[in-house]
Amino acid sequence: MTRPAAAPALEMRDITVRFGGIVALNKVNLTLAAGSVHALIGPNGAGKTTLVSVLSGERRPNAGTVSMDGADISGLSALRRARLGLTRTYQLTALFQGMTLRENLLLSLVARDGPALSVADIFRRRDRARHADEVEAFLDRFALRAKAEAKPAALSHGDRRRLEIAMAMASGPKVLLLDEPLAGLSTADAEALVRSIADGIKGQIPILLIEHDMDAVFQLSDEITVMVNGTVLASGSPEAIRASAEVQAAYLSEEDDF
Repeated sequence: MTRPAAAPALEMRDITVRFGGIVALNKVNLTLAAGSVHALIGPNGAGKTTLVSVLSGERRPNAGTVSMDGADISGLSALRRARLGLTRTYQLTALFQGMTLRENLLLSLVARDGPALSVADIFRRRDRARHADEVEAFLDRFALRAKAEAKPAALSHGDRRRLEIAMAMASGPKVLLLDEPLAGLSTADAEALVRSIADGIKGQIPILLIEHDMDAVFQLSDEITVMVNGTVLASGSPEAIRASAEVQAAYLSEEDDF
């Protein structure tokens, strides 16, 4: 007997968003397959941020539906979606500046297992021993072991970004929305973060990646959706997007070496 196809990890159908007389999104469809990295690209003003805000529950669309694992979540708040495992990186609580990297990671693991616990619980309970192996594994996966005892203020921007993503993963998400994770990073930090995503996340959970760095997009993605003026111009494999004359004309510069 043929098994039914697995439901998409995340799906939006005919999403429309209007700001007065301006149509920010016009009947947008997007499907994030289980276990895949799906990149969302486009010029500034294309509607990418609005789309991600609709997915995360921060903004209600004027029309259309959002589903997660086959269940309609269109009416759920951002908090309810987060509790279901839909995590957007920049929505994470700011790093705890008075705690080390190791303690920040431990806090995410404790919160995953008992969201009602307070910060003080990680010092009162036996969580340090219980989560010790997981903490060390996250430090290794995101190349942070050498700075495990440092506090966030002592880190580079790239190290802090890797810590934020490591904490997002430690919280046990089912879907991860990475909103321009490479923004503001040096070349070395960007390359380190791409390696961390490729080695530490890709293939484990589905990722929607919003990013302007085309080298990272083509390196990490299984599928790419290109948006222009609030509509989907094209969606397909990296190879198909790279070869598309329509995408090249509308977005990718002919001078870029892909």
